[in-house]
Amino acid sequence: MLKTFIIDGDKGGVGKSLAARALVHHFLSQNEEARPRLVVYDADLSNPDVCGEGGLKAGGGIANTALLDLSTESGWIDLGTRLAAIGAAAQTAEYRIIINMPAQIGTRAFDGSIHIVGEVLREANAVPVWLLSRTQESIRALDYRLRNMPARYEAGIVVKNLFFGSADKFVLWQTDELRQRLVDEGAWSEADLPEMNDQLAVMIGRRPFHDVLATGIDGRMLPYGYRLALQSWLKRAGAALEQIETIELGVS
Repeated sequence: MLKTFIIDGDKGGVGKSLAARALVHHFLSQNEEARPRLVVYDADLSNPDVCGEGGLKAGGGIANTALLDLSTESGWIDLGTRLAAIGAAAQTAEYRIIINMPAQIGTRAFDGSIHIVGEVLREANAVPVWLLSRTQESIRALDYRLRNMPARYEAGIVVKNLFFGSADKFVLWQTDELRQRLVDEGAWSEADLPEMNDQLAVMIGRRPFHDVLATGIDGRMLPYGYRLALQSWLKRAGAALEQIETIELGVS
């Protein structure tokens, strides 16, 4: 079986790359016999923190990584071709694709101007993972997706990034009609991405979390306190994100 997680949020700086990397680690931390094969794509070409230099590479449970330009029709055609190969392999094994989306992709690919987008997302069994900040803009960008591609956004998960404040600070989202329609009355779930210690985030950069835990940074193990902080953060982030596997997709 193949399932794809589209890590989105449209605006830059909402935590898409961090959430994508946390989700990758969540899968890699599972027992080898139980975990799916992973494919990781980074479409944020201006700041490729997921699969750029020093980031995630194939090996150790990751079948493949690549940088993709999904702001163009050619990029979506390329993704569709890759999906065909992965889909064939997924007939006999579990595969999960994680795609980190760039900022402002909504007005370049999710406005209906690139007609293949919806078809590719359908073939990918794509689940929207929406990183939410506390702004009205973040909510309206999600609404834009829903209005322009309703069949692909029937189910998904909204992830409140607690970097922007504790969960009770997301008042605009909590009181918005869109949340009521999606979460309270619909098929969407909700989760909280914990805030990572600022100094720890700077130390790690775009290095894969499993590499940092295994070999440290530049040959030096993390100071023990920071190692504990990273392990704690990864455990909480994984617990928050693991529910995405339970989201039931439509067939339209």
